[in-house]
Amino acid sequence: MATIAPAPSGSRGEVILQPAYFTSSIFVKALRDDITTLILTYHEQYTNAQPAQPFLLFKSLWTTLGWKWLHFMVFDDRTRETFLNVVLRLFLERMVKTEAPYSRAVALFGFYTFFYTQPVGTAPPLHSISHVPIPLDHYASLKALPTLLNASHLLSLQPAVFQILSTLFKDDVFFIVPSSELGPLNPRDLPREIFLDEVTILPVDLTAPKKKGRPTKRDKAKKAKTALEELEKWLDQTAGTTPQDSSSPWTFPAEDTHETVTQATLEHYQAQKSHLLDSIDSHQQRMDIEKANEFVLERLKATEELVSVNGTLSTGANDVAGVARVERAAIEFTNAEGSHGGGVLSLLEGAGRSQV
Repeated sequence: MATIAPAPSGSRGEVILQPAYFTSSIFVKALRDDITTLILTYHEQYTNAQPAQPFLLFKSLWTTLGWKWLHFMVFDDRTRETFLNVVLRLFLERMVKTEAPYSRAVALFGFYTFFYTQPVGTAPPLHSISHVPIPLDHYASLKALPTLLNASHLLSLQPAVFQILSTLFKDDVFFIVPSSELGPLNPRDLPREIFLDEVTILPVDLTAPKKKGRPTKRDKAKKAKTALEELEKWLDQTAGTTPQDSSSPWTFPAEDTHETVTQATLEHYQAQKSHLLDSIDSHQQRMDIEKANEFVLERLKATEELVSVNGTLSTGANDVAGVARVERAAIEFTNAEGSHGGGVLSLLEGAGRSQV
């Protein structure tokens, strides 16, 4: 028995669009916009030209806007089946009774043209469809469309609409399904798949159980967006508000803004800090402040070294700012020098500015 050794394929596989693409928001939304543009453009030309044969004007516009190439968007049979059904369904949805009679007539022109221009006799053959599902209530309203084109500016459309509907009914194009309120079409709604880019992020449910493993980039983006929205809501709700307790140090006039709130917060902090420094009356309390100063200084030095390694820290630092000033402030407190005896706590009052 002969054996054949495995070998790589001589040709690369073809890239084929999946059927889900044509039921997704990427395709459905774009095609809906194109159909709207087609209707509006035809309305403009029809109003200006007032043609005796409206359908000839539509065919010219169909070719000019490039709709004649739409059939060659996909060639795979399985995907093409979905593609054809979705395109015709989107034309049908512009023919429901809630649409204006003029829009319904133009959408009918598009449906008819697209259906009857399916390529035949090609090599290799292209898949085509013979029937289009339509809900019963939509079918009934479509049959009554010619009688609605009785306005003076729509009368010229009536013969073409009647002829097209007669052809569609004679060829049994429509496959009647139950009423639209029962959701008989597949998929039930279009689009079925909703595409979300990095800008469009759904709000995160903070009460949902956490997933195992590391959070994904999308999860991080959701949390960041939710936090930003919550912050914006808080800013909107608290802007210009006044706490009810008049004895509280956080009470501000009603017309004040967040800038005033920030100033009052600073004043409150300074008052509390002064009270703390004034209450230092024992050696142990001074030792606690010294330890706090040393802890802050060590953390700042460690941060400075880390940033320096990454190459993001300028070497020409000002000697009255940064780590050097914090270190001088700590030394001043230890030596009980200067007029600012709070060490790191007195940086706002000028501690650490003098050279030691």
